[in-house]
Amino acid sequence: MVKNTTGGSKAKGQARKFTNVPSSQKLRISDNEFELYAQVSALLGNGMCHVLCIDGIQRLCHIRGKFRGRGKRDNIIGRGSWLLIGLREWESQDVSTLKKGKFQNCDLLEVYSENDKEKLKNTVKINWSSFVDNDKKNTNTEKNEEEFEFTNEESEEYASLIEAQASTQNTNMIVVDNDEIINVDDI
Repeated sequence: MVKNTTGGSKAKGQARKFTNVPSSQKLRISDNEFELYAQVSALLGNGMCHVLCIDGIQRLCHIRGKFRGRGKRDNIIGRGSWLLIGLREWESQDVSTLKKGKFQNCDLLEVYSENDKEKLKNTVKINWSSFVDNDKKNTNTEKNEEEFEFTNEESEEYASLIEAQASTQNTNMIVVDNDEIINVDDI
């Protein structure tokens, strides 16, 4: 550990052991049949989440301690995050339990950032269309079609007069106070 030369309150927390040295991190790619790419579909709490894997199966992902606490800073997991998960090969893959609504367990191995997603699409030749579609759904900010308009009788009357005048300008007509329409060409 580095010698504390600065002194003072809680100076030990500023020691070199807690700093993040920028390094050229290599993109981790699946190199095993038990490692799959997945996307978070729901966060459950207690270090677990539901993930939709690239093979189309919904699984229960356990977030390891490495990605929690202090390690959470650079590995923020949210809905729609892309992950590399590891299947638990030592657990039984009984099909009857999966039909009862129980999910197959898996562990989190890697969290991909936005830059890593682009690198991953370019390096690994898999059909990423389901993940990309889910990303578009999660970031879609369409306006709601039901918009409210607050008006009163005076503003509605004013708007109708403006519309009537705009429609009569092309035909050389004038609207008089008592709702008479006068044609200017007749005068």
